[in-house]
Amino acid sequence: TWKLFLGMAGSHCYIYIFDHLRVLRSVPSCMFASFDIEWWAQALMAPIVGIIASCLVFKMNCEPGAHCLKGPSLIIFCCMGWVLHVVVHICMLKFVIPKFGKPPPEEDPEQKLTFEIVCQRMPCSWFTSNPVHCLRSKHFYSHKPACSFFKRGREYLLRANDSIGCYYEEEKEA
Repeated sequence: TWKLFLGMAGSHCYIYIFDHLRVLRSVPSCMFASFDIEWWAQALMAPIVGIIASCLVFKMNCEPGAHCLKGPSLIIFCCMGWVLHVVVHICMLKFVIPKFGKPPPEEDPEQKLTFEIVCQRMPCSWFTSNPVHCLRSKHFYSHKPACSFFKRGREYLLRANDSIGCYYEEEKEA
């Protein structure tokens, strides 16, 4: 079992490092509008990780110094381990984790901003960060000017075209 554990641990480390490096290379920055998606991702992980708790109950069965159950009572205890984990996991997300974060603002300062206004300030949008959209804009739709691909440090190359949702253009220096 040690070979299996070390193989799995090594595989997890490799995947983590590979994904980390790949994301750092291809994603210049992230902007999170809210914590909702992260919260739901963590909540959806509760039943999956709960399986580990039920496996732990099953694996500890009949070990020295632990309980020894057979048949339906073992299945019930495994299910109880799963339910207990899911309840504790969700309660931690609902009641404990929010105590460590900032409270949400009473009023969203950017509530009345439109996509156009935001994109006039920020060069990176869905349109400019999607290479397929930029290629289709240039070669398939023949937009003039076409949607340019966003690259950090090259914002001055972006040209505004209101008809295709590209609103950012740097001011020309006099």
